Amino acid sequence: MDGFASWAAAVCICAVIVTISEMLISDTALEKNVRLALGAFMLCAVIIPLGGVVEGIRDGIDIGTEELSQADISGGTELCRLDYIKEQVMRLINGKLEENGIYPVKTEVLTDIDEDNCITMIRAEISLSHNDARRATLAVRLIKKELGISCKTLITQ
Repeated sequence: MDGFASWAAAVCICAVIVTISEMLISDTALEKNVRLALGAFMLCAVIIPLGGVVEGIRDGIDIGTEELSQADISGGTELCRLDYIKEQVMRLINGKLEENGIYPVKTEVLTDIDEDNCITMIRAEISLSHNDARRATLAVRLIKKELGISCKTLITQ
C-alpha cells in the first residue's frame, strides 16, 4: 500500500506542476508545444512507475498453477529498485578497483530490505584472478576506505 500511496502522491505533485506551468504560459506560438511537453510529462509520471509493477508481475508469473499474491505485486518495485542499486554499487566498486589496477573477475553485492523497505548493504564479494591474489588485501582496504563498504575477496583459478 505504501507503493501506491507514494505513486499517487507523485502523480498529484506532477499534476500541480503541470497546472501551474499551464497557467504561466501566455498566448504564444509555443503554447501548443509546451502543452504537448507537459502532457507527455504527466503521462510519464503516471505510466513509468507502473512499469516496475508490471515487470514484477511478469517476473513472478509461473506457467504452472501458482497465483500471485498482493505482496508479490507490490514487491515488484522494491525488487527493481534493489537490482538497480546493486548494479550501480557493483559498477562503482569495479571502477574504483580498476582505477587502482585491480581487475575483478566478478563482483557481487549482498543486500537486504528491512521491514521499513530500506535497503541495507551487507557486504561486497569480489572474485579476483590468481594473478591479482596478492592485491586482495589492498582491494578490501580500498573498498572499505573509499566507499565504506565491508568487503570479502575470493580467489578464482
